[in-house]
Amino acid sequence: MAAKLKLIAVTSGEPGGIGPEIVAKWLGRFRPTRSVAVVIGAPDLFARWKRRYHFAPPVVSSLDEAQAAAATARVILLDTGLRAEYPTGDNSEGGGLHAGTAIRLACELAKNRSVTAIVTPPASKKSLNLAHFDYPGHTEMLAHYLMAPDCQMMMVRGGLRVVPFTRHLPLARVAGELKPNALATCIRVTAQALKRDFKIARPKIAVAGLNPHAGEHGVMGTEDRDVIAPVVELLRAEGIDASGPYPADAMFQSAPEAAKGKGRFHAYIAMYHDQGLVPFKMLAQRRGVNVTVGLPVPRTSVDHGTAYDIAGKGIAEFESLREAYTLAEWFVTGRRTR
Repeated sequence: MAAKLKLIAVTSGEPGGIGPEIVAKWLGRFRPTRSVAVVIGAPDLFARWKRRYHFAPPVVSSLDEAQAAAATARVILLDTGLRAEYPTGDNSEGGGLHAGTAIRLACELAKNRSVTAIVTPPASKKSLNLAHFDYPGHTEMLAHYLMAPDCQMMMVRGGLRVVPFTRHLPLARVAGELKPNALATCIRVTAQALKRDFKIARPKIAVAGLNPHAGEHGVMGTEDRDVIAPVVELLRAEGIDASGPYPADAMFQSAPEAAKGKGRFHAYIAMYHDQGLVPFKMLAQRRGVNVTVGLPVPRTSVDHGTAYDIAGKGIAEFESLREAYTLAEWFVTGRRTR
């Protein structure tokens, strides 16, 4: 029976940060119940945590070996073969090589359906760039490797789902990137994911304005009136239950109820990163999950960064990673477990 369990790829994350530590800390103490976790990374990344967290999965070097090991093991370590050096607590080319290679291999396994989902610890954009993985972040890497240019980043905690329209972009460039077609695509992909992945038959989506008070009829900016409002009307004509633009501060007042599954809306569209992630993280309290929607396979991740300041100290918390895996497991098996 174990051989028929779904295989879920878990990348190693930034080794100079807390990536390998939270993987070892979590999977050393717990085992998946409805799937097999295929951790992708060099064994050396986990050496310092092996004894401390009892993380000693079978090490394999190929997909065939991983599939064979899945008959008896719930956690497997797929060796990338990399032996690049990296410092603890800082960005580096070596750290980027480890993290980026694991992401790329996970995508290759997902493309040929060898794994059914991807779960990622935090990675450093700077390290990835130093290693010539030239992407603004995980989402853009996944979009490239899985050939899904329209995918979106959705932050999830319970019934609270927040999608930032623009992601890792300087604030000064946000207004210039507010294009009608791109915004419409973001909302469409969100609506499709709510139906397909979250099994919500009639999703309701709230769309934030860009400016204070959603522009106040053009007094505080015209983007809300001239760009966002027409896109919302277009999508409503297509049958998507979107509404807005709302002043962001007023819109997120219903977020606490949404987190409990009792909110008016099933998803919130923010115009830029911090507009959406500040209220989200205040409510999620390190239990949030970053979901990439619009990919051919589910991908979930933690809602925090590499935490260089505590790297190597053995005090990192793994709850967000566990939540990410639990959600990925639910996506592919249809059952929530703890």
